[in-house]
Amino acid sequence: MIGNLTKKKANRVCGIDASTNSLAWAIFEDGKPVDCGEVFFDGATVFERLKDAKAKTKDLVASGVLKADYIAIEAAVRVNSLQTYADLAYVYGVIIGELMAFNPEVHKVYPIQWQTAIGNPNLKKDEKEQIKHDFPGKSDNWYKNKGREIRKQRTLDIAHSHFPSFGDSNNIGDAVGLALYIGQSLTRTS
Repeated sequence: MIGNLTKKKANRVCGIDASTNSLAWAIFEDGKPVDCGEVFFDGATVFERLKDAKAKTKDLVASGVLKADYIAIEAAVRVNSLQTYADLAYVYGVIIGELMAFNPEVHKVYPIQWQTAIGNPNLKKDEKEQIKHDFPGKSDNWYKNKGREIRKQRTLDIAHSHFPSFGDSNNIGDAVGLALYIGQSLTRTS
């Protein structure tokens, strides 16, 4: 039981990390890694990429790649540009619409939820102080970016322990983290 929610039965789970440029996924079945990948959307404008995102997601669902008992997509988080946030909402809408056509459970998960659950929480005070010690005299923004870089690498390391050969795509790494989270925390196999 998670809070007030009962874990859903799911043998095949899928984590999705989407942006206005690509869709990355990771699939686990019965707790074992099955597949991961990323498709990039073609087009010079968000609306051209939107059309391509819809077609590519539809093809991935129809081919069985993006079919699962439970799918989680990383929730959109605050960005500095309202236009970027709106564009992301358009893309999420077409992706989620295609996913829901043949998948029984599609949900959003906030990044800090899955990151913490897989063992990659926000940096602690002593970790931030160590970064400042190792790299003295940098700006606050530099230290924040360095902290994000460290956490991204931690997620990639965790993802590579399940899918060793996918390369260094942070998007696929995040999709693996999401799939691990839902497989371990939100669902059960029996």
